[in-house]
Amino acid sequence: MRDAEERARKHVAENPVALSATFVPEDGRLSIELSNGALFAIPARLIQGLENASNEELSEIEITASGTGLYFPAVDADILVLPLLSGVLGSRSFMARRMGKAGGASRSASKAEAARINGARGGRPRKAAAPSDEEGEVRAKK
Repeated sequence: MRDAEERARKHVAENPVALSATFVPEDGRLSIELSNGALFAIPARLIQGLENASNEELSEIEITASGTGLYFPAVDADILVLPLLSGVLGSRSFMARRMGKAGGASRSASKAEAARINGARGGRPRKAAAPSDEEGEVRAKK
Protein backbone atom coordinates (compact mmCIF):
# COMPACT_ATOMS: atom_id res chain seq x y z
CA MET A 1 0.00 0.00 0.00
CA ARG A 2 2.85 2.38 0.80
CA ASP A 3 4.38 1.75 -2.65
CA ALA A 4 1.13 2.80 -4.30
CA GLU A 5 0.93 5.94 -2.17
CA GLU A 6 4.55 6.80 -2.99
CA ARG A 7 3.94 6.30 -6.74
CA ALA A 8 0.87 8.54 -6.51
CA ARG A 9 2.85 11.28 -4.73
CA LYS A 10 5.62 11.03 -7.33
CA HIS A 11 3.12 11.17 -10.20
CA VAL A 12 1.45 14.28 -8.77
CA ALA A 13 4.83 15.93 -8.22
CA GLU A 14 5.98 15.24 -11.81
CA ASN A 15 2.73 15.88 -13.68
CA PRO A 16 0.14 18.63 -13.59
CA VAL A 17 -3.12 17.76 -11.88
CA ALA A 18 -6.51 19.45 -11.85
CA LEU A 19 -7.09 22.01 -9.12
CA SER A 20 -10.47 23.12 -10.45
CA ALA A 21 -12.74 22.35 -13.37
CA THR A 22 -15.75 24.26 -14.65
CA PHE A 23 -18.03 24.01 -17.64
CA VAL A 24 -18.55 27.31 -19.49
CA PRO A 25 -21.98 27.00 -21.17
CA GLU A 26 -21.57 30.15 -23.30
CA ASP A 27 -18.94 28.49 -25.47
CA GLY A 28 -19.42 24.83 -24.48
CA ARG A 29 -15.90 24.51 -23.10
CA LEU A 30 -14.54 22.55 -20.18
CA SER A 31 -11.99 24.74 -18.38
CA ILE A 32 -9.40 23.02 -16.17
CA GLU A 33 -6.99 24.88 -13.88
CA LEU A 34 -3.79 22.86 -13.44
CA SER A 35 -1.31 22.67 -10.56
CA ASN A 36 1.48 24.07 -12.77
CA GLY A 37 -0.46 27.33 -13.22
CA ALA A 38 -1.77 26.51 -16.69
CA LEU A 39 -5.41 26.91 -17.64
CA PHE A 40 -6.62 24.38 -20.21
CA ALA A 41 -9.91 24.68 -22.10
CA ILE A 42 -11.45 22.22 -24.55
CA PRO A 43 -14.86 21.87 -26.22
CA ALA A 44 -16.51 19.48 -23.77
CA ARG A 45 -18.53 17.58 -26.34
CA LEU A 46 -15.39 16.44 -28.16
CA ILE A 47 -14.65 14.18 -25.19
CA GLN A 48 -15.89 10.59 -25.19
CA GLY A 49 -18.83 10.21 -22.81
CA LEU A 50 -19.74 13.89 -22.96
CA GLU A 51 -20.81 14.12 -26.62
CA ASN A 52 -24.54 14.16 -25.90
CA ALA A 53 -24.53 15.64 -22.40
CA SER A 54 -26.68 18.67 -21.66
CA ASN A 55 -25.25 21.90 -20.26
CA GLU A 56 -26.78 21.02 -16.90
CA GLU A 57 -25.15 17.57 -16.90
CA LEU A 58 -21.78 19.08 -17.81
CA SER A 59 -22.01 21.65 -15.01
CA GLU A 60 -21.69 19.02 -12.28
CA ILE A 61 -17.99 18.05 -12.13
CA GLU A 62 -16.08 16.25 -9.39
CA ILE A 63 -12.27 16.18 -9.27
CA THR A 64 -10.68 12.94 -8.06
CA ALA A 65 -8.75 13.10 -4.77
CA SER A 66 -5.43 12.88 -6.63
CA GLY A 67 -6.49 15.52 -9.17
CA THR A 68 -5.68 13.19 -12.05
CA GLY A 69 -9.27 12.74 -13.16
CA LEU A 70 -12.65 14.39 -13.53
CA TYR A 71 -15.98 12.70 -12.90
CA PHE A 72 -19.31 13.77 -14.40
CA PRO A 73 -21.89 11.98 -12.20
CA ALA A 74 -24.93 12.95 -14.28
CA VAL A 75 -23.59 10.98 -17.27
CA ASP A 76 -21.33 8.60 -15.27
CA ALA A 77 -18.21 9.62 -17.21
CA ASP A 78 -14.66 9.47 -15.87
CA ILE A 79 -12.08 11.57 -17.71
CA LEU A 80 -8.31 11.47 -17.12
CA VAL A 81 -6.62 14.87 -17.19
CA LEU A 82 -3.18 14.00 -18.63
CA PRO A 83 -4.49 12.30 -21.80
CA LEU A 84 -6.68 15.36 -22.44
CA LEU A 85 -3.57 17.54 -22.35
CA SER A 86 -2.06 15.27 -25.03
CA GLY A 87 -5.14 15.54 -27.23
CA VAL A 88 -6.50 12.07 -26.39
CA LEU A 89 -10.25 12.53 -26.08
CA GLY A 90 -11.34 8.92 -25.58
CA SER A 91 -10.59 5.26 -26.22
CA ARG A 92 -8.66 4.05 -29.27
CA SER A 93 -11.84 3.07 -31.11
CA PHE A 94 -13.46 6.42 -30.28
CA MET A 95 -10.42 8.31 -31.55
CA ALA A 96 -10.21 6.12 -34.68
CA ARG A 97 -13.85 6.90 -35.51
CA ARG A 98 -13.15 10.62 -35.07
CA MET A 99 -10.05 10.47 -37.25
CA GLY A 100 -11.82 8.37 -39.90
CA LYS A 101 -14.72 10.80 -40.00
CA ALA A 102 -12.34 13.72 -40.42
CA GLY A 103 -10.35 11.90 -43.10
CA GLY A 104 -13.46 10.96 -45.03
CA ALA A 105 -14.68 14.53 -44.96
CA SER A 106 -11.39 16.00 -46.14
CA ARG A 107 -10.92 17.21 -49.69
CA SER A 108 -7.70 16.97 -51.62
CA ALA A 109 -6.56 16.90 -55.21
CA SER A 110 -5.55 13.24 -54.90
CA LYS A 111 -8.97 12.26 -53.48
CA ALA A 112 -10.74 14.14 -56.27
CA GLU A 113 -8.57 12.43 -58.91
CA ALA A 114 -9.23 8.99 -57.39
CA ALA A 115 -12.98 9.69 -57.43
CA ARG A 116 -12.83 10.68 -61.12
CA ILE A 117 -10.93 7.50 -62.03
CA ASN A 118 -13.35 5.38 -60.00
CA GLY A 119 -16.29 7.11 -61.72
CA ALA A 120 -14.81 6.44 -65.16
CA ARG A 121 -14.73 2.74 -64.30
CA GLY A 122 -18.44 2.74 -63.54
CA GLY A 123 -18.28 3.98 -59.96
CA ARG A 124 -18.43 2.09 -56.72
CA PRO A 125 -19.52 -1.55 -57.15
CA ARG A 126 -23.06 -2.29 -56.00
CA LYS A 127 -23.56 -4.45 -52.95
CA ALA A 128 -24.67 -8.00 -53.67
CA ALA A 129 -28.36 -8.56 -52.95
CA ALA A 130 -29.31 -11.01 -50.21
CA PRO A 131 -30.59 -14.37 -51.53
CA SER A 132 -34.38 -14.73 -51.70
CA ASP A 133 -36.68 -17.75 -51.78
CA GLU A 134 -39.32 -18.54 -54.42
CA GLU A 135 -41.86 -16.12 -52.89
CA GLY A 136 -39.45 -13.21 -53.01
CA GLU A 137 -38.78 -13.23 -49.25
CA VAL A 138 -35.25 -12.23 -48.34
CA ARG A 139 -33.47 -14.92 -46.32
CA ALA A 140 -30.77 -14.28 -43.77
CA LYS A 141 -27.33 -15.62 -44.65
CA LYS A 142 -26.27 -18.63 -42.61
